[in-house]
Amino acid sequence: MLERTAGCLESGSLRRLLPASKKVMKSRRTLHSSFWSHGASDLEMSPLWTALVQVAAPAEPQGERDVQQQRPAAMGPTGMLLDFLYPAGTLNFLRQYSGWGVDRAGGRLARNGLEKLGHRQYTSSAQGTSSNTTGFPWEAAMAEDNAEAESGRVALFYEKLGLTKDYDFEEAWRRYSLLADDEQQGLLRKPLMLYLSTSERLVDAERTIQLFEALEQQRRTPAAYRHAIRAHLKMRNLADAMTLHSVAFEKLKFPAGSEELLAYLVKNSSWSRAFSVWKDFNIFRAQPSVQLSYNIFEILDKDPTIGSQAIELAGYVNRRIENISPDTVSDESADLIKFASGIVRRALRSTQAFNPARFTSLLTILHDWKFATPALYDQVTSMLIGLQETKLAIKCYRRARFSKEILFSRKTLHMLLKICCDSHSILGMQQILDDFFRIYSRPTRTAYRMCMNEFAAQGDAQTVHALFDQLRERDQGNELQNVSELTPVLHVHAKRGEIKEVITLFNQIRDVYGLQPDLRCWNILINAYGKVHDVDGAYACFEQLLSDENLQPDDYTFGTLMGICTARADVDRVVGLYLFAQERNVKTSAAMLDCLVLSHAQAGDLQKAETICEDGLKMELKGSRTRMWNHVIVGHALNRDLVSVNRLLQRMSEAGVDYDKYTYSALMQSLAMVKQPDRAYAVMTDVMPPAGIQATSFHYAIVMGGYLANGEVSKVFKLQRRMEKRNIKLSASTKLLVLKATVAEDEKLLENGTNEEKFSRALEMFQEIIASADPQDISDPARKGVSRVPLDIAYSTTFNRYIIYVLGQYAEFSTVDNIYEAYRKSLPASQQDKAPLDMMWTLMGAKLEQGDHETVQKCWEISLTQAKELGKPAESASGHSPEDRPMQNEPQKIIPARQLDLARHLGLYMRSLHTQRKTDEMIATVDGLLNDGFALDSHNWNTYIEFLAIRHKYQLGFRLCETYLMDQWTGWARIRWTLPERNRLSTELRATRQLPMHFRPKYITLLHLARGYLELQSMAAESPYSESLLNNLERECPRVVRAITTMQRVDDHLERTILRGY
Repeated sequence: MLERTAGCLESGSLRRLLPASKKVMKSRRTLHSSFWSHGASDLEMSPLWTALVQVAAPAEPQGERDVQQQRPAAMGPTGMLLDFLYPAGTLNFLRQYSGWGVDRAGGRLARNGLEKLGHRQYTSSAQGTSSNTTGFPWEAAMAEDNAEAESGRVALFYEKLGLTKDYDFEEAWRRYSLLADDEQQGLLRKPLMLYLSTSERLVDAERTIQLFEALEQQRRTPAAYRHAIRAHLKMRNLADAMTLHSVAFEKLKFPAGSEELLAYLVKNSSWSRAFSVWKDFNIFRAQPSVQLSYNIFEILDKDPTIGSQAIELAGYVNRRIENISPDTVSDESADLIKFASGIVRRALRSTQAFNPARFTSLLTILHDWKFATPALYDQVTSMLIGLQETKLAIKCYRRARFSKEILFSRKTLHMLLKICCDSHSILGMQQILDDFFRIYSRPTRTAYRMCMNEFAAQGDAQTVHALFDQLRERDQGNELQNVSELTPVLHVHAKRGEIKEVITLFNQIRDVYGLQPDLRCWNILINAYGKVHDVDGAYACFEQLLSDENLQPDDYTFGTLMGICTARADVDRVVGLYLFAQERNVKTSAAMLDCLVLSHAQAGDLQKAETICEDGLKMELKGSRTRMWNHVIVGHALNRDLVSVNRLLQRMSEAGVDYDKYTYSALMQSLAMVKQPDRAYAVMTDVMPPAGIQATSFHYAIVMGGYLANGEVSKVFKLQRRMEKRNIKLSASTKLLVLKATVAEDEKLLENGTNEEKFSRALEMFQEIIASADPQDISDPARKGVSRVPLDIAYSTTFNRYIIYVLGQYAEFSTVDNIYEAYRKSLPASQQDKAPLDMMWTLMGAKLEQGDHETVQKCWEISLTQAKELGKPAESASGHSPEDRPMQNEPQKIIPARQLDLARHLGLYMRSLHTQRKTDEMIATVDGLLNDGFALDSHNWNTYIEFLAIRHKYQLGFRLCETYLMDQWTGWARIRWTLPERNRLSTELRATRQLPMHFRPKYITLLHLARGYLELQSMAAESPYSESLLNNLERECPRVVRAITTMQRVDDHLERTILRGY
């Protein structure tokens, strides 16, 4: 034992201690010159025995170091196996047994951490060397010979050997070996070669070669040669493989195994030999007597590393050409480039080997070699679109068009144009149209339609009309082929709210162009009526469609009409249209559910809206589900409910609903509402770009509004400069917010200046904005600061309303009159006598500051009439729709979402009446509003009760306060501070208190009621009426009285002003 121990410490001791093998291996194969460079001397050693020797050996080449890093712990820290512990017979057995670790990849060796050791290093199974071929189905190989006898032998093979699986290689060989009759074996040799061809085991490669060598010469078909060549290549025996390939060429006049040999040589960077194989194949195929449909790149096309190999080959070719004189071997250089370009093209078109950086390099190589053809761009553009690599497709296109050498096909330009239209890239559309003119002298009709549709979606009427005129002049006849070429012109005016132009163009379809309006034209007309809030016109078109025998409303028609009713906040009508669509078997679209969700969200029923979103996840819908979830998120954002916003975002991720730009804008809105605009800005700059979402003017408007609400005016101008730097066009919303920021900044800087100095710059900006007014600025449906007014007057109303408000604050009443008169004249004739409600409120505020109560009265009457018109539920016009049928519930006089339309107006009107001491008229006005179906918000009730208390209407004031305001009063904060529990109100409650319908008494309201209560107490001793009234108030309004009696005196300015003398 000690001698063995001493011996094992010497270098090479393990090999000296073991007896040498007496078995002589006979082989007719010659050793290749590279045999000795990759450890093939261990060919006859078993894999495990090789591992034992390698671990015990002192040398540490790189491959062996990798093996030692994964050796089992039993090997010890020295890496020396204690071979003396094994009996000599066991070591002999291990050396002679060659089957261990070869039968199944990842078998027992893998379980013991020896899977790397179980492969011969000189084969394709060695670590770091993948197989040169992918699995070749033996059925396909069998079909190559096109012989019925071969197919019969395959069936005989399965029958004779009793096989049921196509991968039980060891069992197939065992049963084949048991066949005693050599004739029977001869019949099954070729089928067995086919069967073993899919195996990656080296032992099966050896068996395949053995079977081939046993085949008679006349039975060595191209498929047999191919499998033999493949087996030799698996054994990394290139010399024998090339010899067999030459023999096949000579005897069969067929390039058997060329694809196997080429793939192997390319994978191993043997470029000269690969080129030789390819060249011999092409020479053979070019013979007049040869008609061959044979793909020599069949195996190479399946190689996932073909991209890097193609780049390496290109480098080799470029170096070779540089070193060759062009005068001597120009033909060889051309053939070499042709060979390499074929492989580069295949690598470029390979989807499984796709890599953006590698793709660009391959395309550059083809450009340098002048092999980038229009057909190639057709193929790669289609491939990139399929891989959703649209940015790379546009990048490659712009790089190619810069040289102006590539004449793109119409198909390629159409595909690229669609990408640009989908990404709203005006520059890209212009470049592609330029290429149409450069290459084909004019764009196609399809290109014109695609561009017109995109510019129409952006509201760019000027460009749409220019393209439409070019389309008409394209052919000498100036005739339109179909009505779809006119629909973009209709669409752009509908998007801008220009109803007159839409009606004119719609009538011209028949009268001028001799065409019939299709369903899309009718849908655009209905949408145009909706943009200007003309519900009657929209329903008239809808009823014409219902009565038309050729056209019937589709999901877009119903979605558009539901959207119009949603804009009016008419939930009942929206639900009725949805039910009517189901009755007509119209397939539900995501847009229809969007309207249902939004209408319930506007009515304040966010729970119902979320339930509809959840139901939508279980339905097969046409379109994206993202928008309906966005509506619910916005609803919670306006309620300052960040918890619900986060919950909904998580739910969208769980349900697989993608985020879009409006999802992020809803999140930003929720942050701005809770006075965190910096975080909203971080979402826009840090979160959206990695998600692939580009910031739009709407996102900037949200952040600007948050900064403006916080008084951080300077940051608004920083955002404006950021937009200009990034070429983002200012929208109506951002222009309005910049105008507001300018007014706020000037007021702060010129605090001691005159009023004219303070508003002069704002007035100048306002005039510039109005002079450069473009309906396209407000055609985007995502708007901030723009109230619910018809789209055709939204732009002018938004800016005129704000400047009138500013001038009213500075008492510039003459300028107010001039601006309002100019605004009124700019309105359509039908609306000049009834300006929008928001404008009426602004004008009432200015006139109230002026003291012009008569004009305030007129504005109130106009507003009341208009609010009743807008707020009444839609009445039945015909019996076509189920929403026209009587409802189970009694219809409300005013739509719930419209019941607060006069809340701001009422506040101003009550102030006017209070100033004129018209208390009875004020009481009648409030009662009349409530009877008409309108509602008062919390501010209205507090103002009303305050004025009643001032005018000594104590009983009514106390009763209204007790009835409407005290239910949600949380008590005095100073009293809560003295209690042991936490005195701060919850975040949810503080957010809820900001809602207009959260009724609670204000401090000033209770002060005025307290003064009245104190006055009654002082008069009760002398006046029985006052005493009786005081007793009634204490009995009927206990919560108000308790609030007054428990109020702590703080002696602040408001208290001293109201409670003076008490």
